[in-house]
Amino acid sequence: MTNPKPHERQSLIKPNMQVSAIRRRGGHLECIKVRWGWSPIWSVGTMPPMTHLPLHLVMRSKVFAQIKREGRVLVAVDGWYLAAETATSQPQSLTYTTSRQSSPIFLAALAQASETPNGCDGLTLVTYGDIASKQQRLLAFTGEDALQWLSPDLDWEQAQQIAAGAAAAEPQLEHATTAQRRVQGGH
Repeated sequence: MTNPKPHERQSLIKPNMQVSAIRRRGGHLECIKVRWGWSPIWSVGTMPPMTHLPLHLVMRSKVFAQIKREGRVLVAVDGWYLAAETATSQPQSLTYTTSRQSSPIFLAALAQASETPNGCDGLTLVTYGDIASKQQRLLAFTGEDALQWLSPDLDWEQAQQIAAGAAAAEPQLEHATTAQRRVQGGH
């Protein structure tokens, strides 16, 4: 069976849309719905919701201690689009990343999902990579490797090993330039 073309896959998600996330609670996996874009209580009204956070920041900053401990989740996807960095007057290339196998990819994320939803609830995807060159990638897993992300006692060293494992699994992912679009207003 061949992989469907990107346009034949599930609908694309955008910030502020509801996303299905998998989390571990009481030793069991469960699926929750949460908005893509997290607004920590300390940022409400001063910053737009966060859609991405670097792994090194999450694992080392005390500000993220509670969500790092209680809010690690996985988002199952067929693939994702990334825009290549270009000058604003040039058309922007989109790269679609998907698995070379027919299995889903699991993106590492953090989610705050209260029993009674509030303005802070939301989800942010976790990135990793070279900080100095600003080459951040989504922390993506295939198969059983994803479950390590949900381990309740995950620490910084283990998180680095997970990221290294994700980098080593990169050949399992396929990248294809799919389209070009005009960048509007410097976005």
